[in-house]
Amino acid sequence: MAAREETGNGYSRTMPIRELDGTVLRMVKDIFEDYRQRGIIITGTFEDMSWTLTNEAKNVGLAMLSFEGGTKKAAMSWIGCTYPQYVKCVKAYILLNLGELSLDSLQELVRFLNRLSVTDSENVAQLIEYGTHIVSLLQLIPGGNERRDAVIADLEERMEQRVWRKKTAKQRRLADFKSYLRFQKVLSNFWRHADERQKLFYFPLYFWWNLTAILPLRPMELLLMPRNCLFMRNGENIITVRRTKLKGGKEKIGYSIADDYKLHEYVVNTQLAEELLWYMKSTEAMRQTEINTLFLTEPHFDYIAGKGGVWRSRYYSYDSLNTCRRYFYNEVVKPQGEDISEIRLGDTRHIAMTNLILSGGSPVVCRELAGHSNIDISSHYYSNISNLVECMTLERFRKSRSAETMISGSSKYYITKPQDAQKVYGGLCTSAAYKDGEVSDCLKCVGNNGNIGDCRYCSYYLPDNPGFMLEFNDDKFAKAQLDADCKYLICMIELVRKGFGYTEDIKTALLRLQHSGDRYGKCLLEEYSKEGGA
Repeated sequence: MAAREETGNGYSRTMPIRELDGTVLRMVKDIFEDYRQRGIIITGTFEDMSWTLTNEAKNVGLAMLSFEGGTKKAAMSWIGCTYPQYVKCVKAYILLNLGELSLDSLQELVRFLNRLSVTDSENVAQLIEYGTHIVSLLQLIPGGNERRDAVIADLEERMEQRVWRKKTAKQRRLADFKSYLRFQKVLSNFWRHADERQKLFYFPLYFWWNLTAILPLRPMELLLMPRNCLFMRNGENIITVRRTKLKGGKEKIGYSIADDYKLHEYVVNTQLAEELLWYMKSTEAMRQTEINTLFLTEPHFDYIAGKGGVWRSRYYSYDSLNTCRRYFYNEVVKPQGEDISEIRLGDTRHIAMTNLILSGGSPVVCRELAGHSNIDISSHYYSNISNLVECMTLERFRKSRSAETMISGSSKYYITKPQDAQKVYGGLCTSAAYKDGEVSDCLKCVGNNGNIGDCRYCSYYLPDNPGFMLEFNDDKFAKAQLDADCKYLICMIELVRKGFGYTEDIKTALLRLQHSGDRYGKCLLEEYSKEGGA
């Protein structure tokens, strides 16, 4: 394995470690002392069998198994060391991973390594989930034998097979998009009629939905928003949000909110700002959280007190928001009989990114997409774009069939050339903006080569070749074009990520994707209208 050390001025150095010797042992003890002095390790010494670590939001205990009796000695035979030596290596390995893994991951890793200490060589494959760490630990332990080498070789082979299967497996799908659209309707209707006690309890859920559906925040970024997060500037409502600095593998974990998160400012609409201001004023006399976060725990535990709720959290945690979400499904969604699949807390980040992609080249979405360390992460956002367009169009058509709503505009089929059309290359343009000398409609059209203003892909374009319009209005052709533009976006993101492209390339790809998504929606709406009228 390798130890990464920050040297200042934005540089770091990596030191390869082949096995635990006296030099490495002194180094890990220095690491322990450094984290203890920084207040991250809050209980225990290096020699103790349990430590407590904190990241300010929570405390986590790391407990090595105590060695009692001789039953566990046999388990060390294939590893090639005594149990005390094994524990020392586990401690060193954990300390070398401080700054690389979250506290929860470290706690889970210790559990797995404790299980490894009592597992015979024939059953180590059952711990494949942490195979990389097991191999690294085994290579860190001094000495060796054939059985240990055979275990390492078997684990590495199994991990290679596992990676290959993951690459060929089907991606995880989000809750179907119809559920998102209907959840929005149910939540909005509930909020208009809820009493104050209900609003105080459900406000974190309401704010989560309305903010993260347009701003791609991770759940913990939302939950760690500072208490005084809203202010006015130049007549606009600004909120302050903590965004993680740890995604992408470019930063070491600092185990503190100040080190691991950076403050960002975003403009929000007046309605959301007013709701946020109401919540802050309604809860200003309540007990504040220990880390001064926006959401308070008092309304939460007061609401569920009759059902076993107790005051047990230093701040409004992920578990609290998840509990609030379950209550909403049980108390509001299910009694209404709505066909809504269960929406998870992380799903809104994906729907926000998908909406941003379809909305064009926002600087936010460009930074988010290009900032991922793995192309598979970004693929969650564009893999379901055509599905989102289909669901949004169908919901729009369903609303148009009701008495109170209708679709504005109609399809136009010209028998003769319109009098006010402007001549362009290869056909006519019916855009009123273009007639007045403006190019606003032209900027919305992007061709296959990324050319902005390509008339052939504009709904205002009437080609001299009338057969082209049949192709344009074909929903299957439009879907194929949308999928192709998604792949083009993937290529542009990958080029930027590798340093061979520019952010402007992503913006161009997003504009192109926005146009093909709009085009696909219009084709579907035309088909739905024909079927509905039949």
